[in-house]
Formats: sequence, structure tokens, C-alpha cells
Amino acid sequence: MTKHRKVPAAPAHPVPTDSELSAQALRELAAHHREEEAARRADTHGQVAESRLKQVRQLFAARLSDESWQHMLRNARAAAQKGEEEQLLLRFPCELCTDHGRAVNAPDPDWPATLRGIAAEVFVRWKKDLQPHGFGLLARVIDFPDGVPGDIGLYLEWGRKEAAG
Repeated sequence: MTKHRKVPAAPAHPVPTDSELSAQALRELAAHHREEEAARRADTHGQVAESRLKQVRQLFAARLSDESWQHMLRNARAAAQKGEEEQLLLRFPCELCTDHGRAVNAPDPDWPATLRGIAAEVFVRWKKDLQPHGFGLLARVIDFPDGVPGDIGLYLEWGRKEAAG
């Protein structure tokens, strides 16, 4: 059986010949590389921002079905069976909050008022169905891309005797 070898791709910019070799030529190559990298980062950033906006729109319009709610509760039961005292119910972009997650990050006791879309529905469902049974609901900023709140998590909590919320 004959194996096919991949031919390495030619470099985007050929190595300068001795006659082209100068500090200036290498500076130009390095500068061109930095420009290409910056363009790739900007393109990736734009794609991520577009995807995030689409996700926010979907979560804003989404409704919490009974099936989804029951799935969240089954996951919480499974977590408790493993000895855990809380379970992530929902992870969502901070843009789903009216203040982009600042109240959650503070933490401001009025953070629930900033929730929109499915996050607000999870809160209302917890308040109605689970808080009376001693469950807490915690909100945390999960990540901080570029030093600002990114995704937020709503956690169902049962480990403390006093319900949080």
C-alpha cells in the first residue's frame, strides 16, 4: 500500500534571500504577521459577538416548558445523590439581564428584577414551586471575558438550612 505524503504548504511570505535580508525586511514581515493576526482576532471576535447576540435573542424569546423544568429538577436530584448541595439550572449571557449582570456581580439583592426571558421564567418558577420548600436560588457570574461579566448561572441550592434568594 502506498502512503501519500502531504506536501507542506508554501509559507505565506517566502524567507528573504540574502540580497533581501535586512532588518527592515524582517520588521516588515513581523508587522505583516501582526496585522494578519489582528485581522483574524477581529474576525473571530465578530463571529463570537454575532453568535452571542443570536443566543441572547433565542433565550429572550424562549419559554420554560414543563419538560425543561422537570429535566432541571432531575439533574438537581442526581447532583444531590452525588453529595452536591447545588445544581446549575441555567447558564445564559449577561446580556439577558437589563444591566448586563452588574447586579448579580455586585451582589445586589434586587438582581432578580434584572432578569429577562427564560432566566426570568426560571426565577418565577423557583419562587412559586421551590422556595416554599426551602430551596434557594443563587445567581453567579460564571466567567469574565475581557474583565467584564460574561455568562451568568442560576443555581438551585439546597445545602443550607436558610433558603437564599
